[in-house]
Amino acid sequence: MIKNIHKLLEDKDFAELVKGSSISFFLRFGGLGAGYILTLVIANLFGAKGLGDYVLAITVLGIFTLFAKIGLDTTSIRFIASFASQQKWTSIFSFRKKVVSILTLTSLISSFLMYFLAIPISDLINANPKYIELNAFFVLPLAFFMLHYQSLRGLKKIAEFSFFYRVSQALFSIISIAVIYQFIQTSEVPLYSYLVSLVIVSLLSFLSFQYSLKKQSATKESAVKEVMTYSDIIKISIPLMFAQSVQYVMAWTDKLILGNMATPEEVGIYFTSFKLSMFAAVGLMAINSIASPKFAEMFGKNDLEGLKKVVHQSTKMIFWISVPLIVIFFVFPNFFLGLFGDEFKTGVTAFIFLSCGRLISSFSGSVGNLLQMTGNQNVYGTILFLAAILNISFNLMFIPEENLLSEYGISGINGAAFSSMCSLSFWNLSMVLFIKKKFGFYTFYIPFLKR
Repeated sequence: MIKNIHKLLEDKDFAELVKGSSISFFLRFGGLGAGYILTLVIANLFGAKGLGDYVLAITVLGIFTLFAKIGLDTTSIRFIASFASQQKWTSIFSFRKKVVSILTLTSLISSFLMYFLAIPISDLINANPKYIELNAFFVLPLAFFMLHYQSLRGLKKIAEFSFFYRVSQALFSIISIAVIYQFIQTSEVPLYSYLVSLVIVSLLSFLSFQYSLKKQSATKESAVKEVMTYSDIIKISIPLMFAQSVQYVMAWTDKLILGNMATPEEVGIYFTSFKLSMFAAVGLMAINSIASPKFAEMFGKNDLEGLKKVVHQSTKMIFWISVPLIVIFFVFPNFFLGLFGDEFKTGVTAFIFLSCGRLISSFSGSVGNLLQMTGNQNVYGTILFLAAILNISFNLMFIPEENLLSEYGISGINGAAFSSMCSLSFWNLSMVLFIKKKFGFYTFYIPFLKR
């Protein structure tokens, strides 16, 4: 066994996965902890309703930002990782200028639309229209924040990426609440704190990326510039935007439909269950941070055996990190939700359903990232689209108090969680089967079961 461990650590790709994912794991766990504390603070200071109003407001901002960035953040991972591995630094600078130009224009358009659609949107999901109007001015900072932390990921700056993606917003939101609450104790405090933190992390991520790029390219000669036109970039980014849009719909449909059919209090309780279940996915998200550029690197070299090896190594690591956390959640669900207050204990069943969905994701591995990094973004988008339709349909069917499964307790927040579990399982297993057909190997890992 010791020999096997030593042999694994001598493997360059495995060593890089371990090193990068270890950093990401601790930062991801720290980020989940910060998010947990943030949710706990908002829930205790402003109750389930205050938390629900906050969630609905930032959800709408996320939707409009998603369309503003039109997949440019994910496109940046792919090309920056590829150019950097070939030391094509001039190509990165040229690519980045075009991306920034496109993103500025699309963000301004999206911000304008969000502001003038604030009232009908708020009527639809029972949100505060003033919150949405205010958030409309922050589409550009959020879009650039996402671009820069994903670009850091392309440079394999995993510690920096993980800090900004996982930790920074929750951390600075907590600090902002602590400061602002000294002067204002109204329900607007969580949103104000979120927006203040957004401006801070957007600026810091920009400075971090600029520093990292200049440092890596300073001592190396740039290769011949690989010319990419605006149309080339948009042709690649649009399918990725579509895939991201569908993924975002899957992640937030349950909350938006709950906002329409239920109350902000129920949205707040469901969001708490959702946030807690994310701890079960910490392994998947940590490994994905370093695995994505590794997938792009192997595919760019046409090294399919190397790709298969990295996929299997990453899935095994994801499994053994995730399962212990999920077991703890299944044993002590009341304890964890009870920390937020007695009213949040009604989310136990939803919490279990959501954790089961995370378990399926852990078994499947980094299937979505693998498809996006290997030129199969259209397939990825199609599967997500079908899963989103399933998710929306199930939410509409099972959230109402009277439905086919209501006698089994599946309605309201439990119906939303059940729908999310089903759609998450569908798209993960569908991608596993497509990857088997396309590349000839299964991504999933189950101990003692040969793939």
